[in-house]
Amino acid sequence: MILATMAALAGYIPFHDLVTSDGKAFETVFQWNIAIPVTLFAFCGIGLAFVMYYKESPIADRVSKALGGFYTAAYHKFYMDEVYLFVTKKIMFGMVSRPIAWFDRHVIDATMNGIASVTVFTSNSIKGLQSGQLQKYGFVFVSGAVLLAVVFMLLWAR
Repeated sequence: MILATMAALAGYIPFHDLVTSDGKAFETVFQWNIAIPVTLFAFCGIGLAFVMYYKESPIADRVSKALGGFYTAAYHKFYMDEVYLFVTKKIMFGMVSRPIAWFDRHVIDATMNGIASVTVFTSNSIKGLQSGQLQKYGFVFVSGAVLLAVVFMLLWAR
């Protein structure tokens, strides 16, 4: 109730004098001939709803029967919630988010898991090369140098 009252009265606050980017007042015209009737109309609607629904009375039933389908649609908020749920659940989640989630799980995550598996396999395969023994390091170094020398000699010999 407090929020609704403040929202109804906020239209009468001259924000154009208070909030500006350059400190100067905006050039606006307040339309009293529109603001007052619309506000009175809103208060009349609130009053009518209060009379109809504050105490149980046959007025509400008679009005709902007289308006028929329009009352039913208004009562169900013109089915905006159903439309919103259909658009979000069926279209956005079902047709857009679900394929994206599948692609993320089966392509992106699978690629990252594959890279991790290759890294683990490679590290397990070559971890024996680092033993801390200088003799093995020297052997690998000399073997690699000899292998490179043989490869270069064979390539230059052609």
